[in-house]
Amino acid sequence: MDTRETVVLGGTRIAYRRAGSGPPLVLLHGIGGNADQWREQLAGLAGAFDVIAWDAPGYVGSDDPERDWGNADYAAALAGFLDALGLDRVHLVGQSWGGVIAQGFAGRHPQRLRSLTLANTFIAGAQPEEDRRASRDARLRALAAMTPAEMAEGRVAAVLAPDPPAELRREVVDMLAAVRPSGYRAAANAIYGADERGVLPRIALPVLVVAGDRDAVVPLERAEQLAAAIPGARLAVFPGSGHLTNQEQPRRFDRVLCDFLAGVDA
Repeated sequence: MDTRETVVLGGTRIAYRRAGSGPPLVLLHGIGGNADQWREQLAGLAGAFDVIAWDAPGYVGSDDPERDWGNADYAAALAGFLDALGLDRVHLVGQSWGGVIAQGFAGRHPQRLRSLTLANTFIAGAQPEEDRRASRDARLRALAAMTPAEMAEGRVAAVLAPDPPAELRREVVDMLAAVRPSGYRAAANAIYGADERGVLPRIALPVLVVAGDRDAVVPLERAEQLAAAIPGARLAVFPGSGHLTNQEQPRRFDRVLCDFLAGVDA
């Protein structure tokens, strides 16, 4: 079973869950998630990997950033987090916002990566500035008008494929309701300002892009654009999955990821 632990980086506490042993596999959640988003992977992959899922700064067990952060700051925090755990090179998986952080990390610390998996995410900075601002402002308006629990009930239909199992829906609502307004606000601003377009053509390591063909948050065409922008990237499309592929289809997600990582480690 995974355990919850913490490290302190420059006075900021970072919480994480960890399970298993083997090559380190680090998991970064989305803007509405936390380490519990990876519950199935912490259980299902622990036999082959040292699986580590953080609460990003501003989320659940982690402290808020001391100031407004950009994507480079989250990438730097991730580098410090790996240092604190004594991890040199890792397999990195980022889902949605976690994939934006992962792009920034790959551009700034490529020597720390054995592979990169980008799930249900997009090219950071590719959308027109006015579209990115509108997305950010919509998130901030919702945050000002509703409690996290109210936001969760209003958001769950967008992040899951239609007609999800009741247990999965409840799990996702509980996860979304756990966001802290301060952390969510900081993440929304960081996504708005992130631009990693120049990073992607320079990535020279194995890359897997995961997409759901029912993803209403990051449509399939945006995942295809992401895969096309990275030399040699492999695209895995999950039929019937929405925005939370690792939670909606955990067994298939784990199998596809393990197959990819087996080729990397070989």
